[in-house]
Order: sequence, then structure tokens, then C-alpha cells
Amino acid sequence: MKKLATLTVLAVASAASFAQSSVTLFGVADATVQFGRGSASNNSGLGSGGNASSRIGFRGVEDLGGGLKAGFWLESGFNLDDGTGSSNLSGGDYNNQFNSGYSAGSGLRFARRATVSLMGDSWGEFRLGRDFSLQYLNASAYDPFGDNGVGSTLLTNTRMGLGGPVATRVGNSATYFTPNFGGFYGAVQAYRGEQPAGTNHSNGNGYGARIGYKNGPLDVGLSYAKTDYAADAADYRVGDIKDWGLGASYDFGMASVMAAYRKQEVNNAAFGDPEGTGYIVGAKVPVGAGEIRASWSRFETEFTGVDAKADKFALGYVHNLSKRTAVYTTFAYVKNKGGAGVALNGATLTSANDNSKGLDIGLRHVF
Repeated sequence: MKKLATLTVLAVASAASFAQSSVTLFGVADATVQFGRGSASNNSGLGSGGNASSRIGFRGVEDLGGGLKAGFWLESGFNLDDGTGSSNLSGGDYNNQFNSGYSAGSGLRFARRATVSLMGDSWGEFRLGRDFSLQYLNASAYDPFGDNGVGSTLLTNTRMGLGGPVATRVGNSATYFTPNFGGFYGAVQAYRGEQPAGTNHSNGNGYGARIGYKNGPLDVGLSYAKTDYAADAADYRVGDIKDWGLGASYDFGMASVMAAYRKQEVNNAAFGDPEGTGYIVGAKVPVGAGEIRASWSRFETEFTGVDAKADKFALGYVHNLSKRTAVYTTFAYVKNKGGAGVALNGATLTSANDNSKGLDIGLRHVF
């Protein structure tokens, strides 16, 4: 009887332990028929991530007791149109490309996010690994298209923006997120370039912070980040980078409106210390089982002899077939000035200052 009682207690304890832990497989499958129109050539084909980036991931949480939890998050992007992996390096992620053993190939890898966390009910979350930069989170939070597809804001467009190396994600990072204190929230982040011997050891080192207020229909966020890089005489985007961001949104019920501002500065004397300034104004309007999305965004890049400016106008509609499945379409038009050459959906331009159009028609499923 004693042995039976002991086994029973152990079985109950083991069951309770498993009940307090969870691991989830999750992802997005998003395919888009894309059309791009440019002055030199047009393009059409099947793409991926017109409404939400295609991805697959694993996340888990363990309850350690006393309000303390441990968690992990591994997330890999992929291209649904051809089945290849997506490196998610944001076009020029020097923060990771300089790292020994890291390559920008197209194999499936956890480059979207790879973190481990400690979380407390009263004190927030401490997170280590590869994650979104706080400056990107602040800019994308006020984009009605969620920085996906042909309608995504120019504030996060690496071709126009100056945040290049750490525009979207940072590796080797440590981030602390506060809990919500009566609507107020915040986060601080530090990241390292981890350069090999014989190189500039400060390349890729940086820090960022974000504070905000979110309560009811109002959300306001402010961010700042600084990243160290040795100036590159061949690339106007590379040098010590400073990045400021401010955004706000308000949900009126019948519609939610949002606006954001972003300022970037690069310490690169060879190009006259380039500056970039971006704006976005957008809205989401629920209509039955769907939602209309619209935005105008502008980004202006200034350096020696250049004052390039692009304006993007985007209009889209998402129709929810269920809680997990939706069909959507988005149309966008870009007007380039001052030497800007932004083209949409793979189209090409004969020369800078030509305009471009793009259209997405897609199907998205969340699992």
C-alpha cells in the first residue's frame, strides 16, 4: 500500500508538472498573386506574405511557480511560392552577417526570432536572442498593413531608409519589457555585433528603448536607438546610426486611425552625414466580415547632392472567411522624386523619378 501511495503521488506530481508547461506549433501560410508595373519592365508571378509573412515556429512556456515563468520562441520564415526558406536579413543585416558562422542563404532557419525568456507577473519579461529591434517595432506598429505586402509603409523600406543593418531585427540581443502600468509600457534593448578578431569590434553594437501608453482606444509609442558602425565610403547607409520614432493610433469603433514619424541619421562624412525622414498616415475600417485598409507614407533621404523622396499610396481589403483564413487584395502606387527609384512587386524603372504600381491578390491561413 505504501508503494502504491508513493507511485500515485509521483504520478499526480508528474501530471501537474506537464500541465504547467506547454509547447505550441504555429505559423502562417500566405500566397500572393503579384503584379508590378514600372517604366522599364512589368512583372507578375506568385509571391509570399502579402498579408502576413509566411512562417513556421515553436513556442513554449513553463510555469516555475510563484508567478515566474520560462519561455522560448523559435520562428523561421519561408517563401510559400517556391518552398524555400527565408533568411529574414532585411536586405543588409550587418549585425549578423559579420558574425562567424552566420550566412544569408535561403535555407530554413530561425532568423525571424530565436529567444529564451524569463517572465514575471509583476515585473515583466527579460528576453535573450534574435528579435525585432525596438525602433522597427515602433515604426511598424502604426502601419495598417503591418509592414507586409505591396502596401507596407516606406518607413520600414530598407531601400529608402537609413537603418539598414538593424532596420528590422537584431541578433545577440538582450531585451527587457515592462508590464503594463496603468496603460504605460516600456522596453530597453542592447545588442552586440560580436565581430571576429582583426575587425572593428564595435561594428553592430547598439542599444534602443521604447516607451508608450496604451489604454482603451489610444496607443502612443516613442522609440530611440543608436548603433555603432565604421563609416563606409561606398554605402551612404553605413556609419553610426541614430533612429528616432513617434507614433499614435486611436480606435473610434467605426474606424481606427494611425500616424507615425521616423527620423534617421548616419554619421558618414563621405556622404555629408545622410539623414532620412519618414511619415505615415493610415486607417482601418471594419466592414462586415472584412476590413478596408488605407495609408499614405513618405520617406525622404538627404545626403551630398541627393534629396530623394518617395510617396506611397496604398488601399486594400481583407475578407475573413473564418478566424484563421482570409482572402485579400492591395493596390499601391509610388511616386518618386529627387532621384528616388522605389519600384513595386519586382517591376523595374527606366530611370530614377519614374513611378510604379503594384497589386496583390492573396490567400492567408493561420495555424
